[in-house]
Amino acid sequence: MNLQDAADLSTALAVIATFVLVAFGLVQLRALQRQVDIGQQSSEAAVSAAEAAHRAVREAARARIDEQVARVVVLSQRPQWPPLTNPHLSHDGQFQLFDSMTLHGSPEVSHREEFVFPESADHVMWFVVHSIVTNEGRSTARVRIAGDGEFYEGESPLLPGETIPLPPLASEWRADGTYLSREHVLRPGQTALFRWAASKTVAGWTVGHPEEGPPRAGVNLEVFDSAAHGIIDTVKMEVRSWSLKAVRNRAEHWRLTENDADVTVVVWPTERRYLAEEPPST
Repeated sequence: MNLQDAADLSTALAVIATFVLVAFGLVQLRALQRQVDIGQQSSEAAVSAAEAAHRAVREAARARIDEQVARVVVLSQRPQWPPLTNPHLSHDGQFQLFDSMTLHGSPEVSHREEFVFPESADHVMWFVVHSIVTNEGRSTARVRIAGDGEFYEGESPLLPGETIPLPPLASEWRADGTYLSREHVLRPGQTALFRWAASKTVAGWTVGHPEEGPPRAGVNLEVFDSAAHGIIDTVKMEVRSWSLKAVRNRAEHWRLTENDADVTVVVWPTERRYLAEEPPST
């Protein structure tokens, strides 16, 4: 073997050795990648297990709270028809729709009456809805109406033959002392009557949304349990109505529809907040 052959042989052996080292390195990298993947999967599994355990603990805590706290059920009659309006009110003003002076000056809308825009566009038109709320839970609740509404004593076709008393007053959280600020006490098994107003401008009742449906307005019933349990329930109530129609051949003239077939009231499922789960305020 001459020197050239020896050099060629050395070169070939070096190339083979390089390929072997590269292959070995690739095998090691793949093994390392598998270990990394396994470690990541184990970490993700641990995180998922921790989250599942946290959810289980949270749901168990919620279930214990739900067994003890107040639970209200709201039923509503159909909205009063025809609706009320007041030419002296505008929706951006400060007024109370159930104030005796406001009601005295707010007649029912006549089917012959026409609303001419823009003169009547900002006048307020509203539906009065009579409802009942019953506390079917195990503890006493404080209830208030966020919006125009008030509790009262009387009778309801939803509970025929019963005279339902006004629930005790818990507090007034506004200085003016109006019905808009009152909280009432509702004991377990107790029912209360209340009425609320779904109000918009006259123009607002003429504008709907293709995806969301007819114009809507309403109030919320807020329920507070004792601090020991720490929940706040919100029951959203709203009226949906195509109550006004354009007068044919008269631009910007609107009139009440012939009947209340297109007027509905919706009581949404209760939304519950657990205060213990919320971060402390700073």
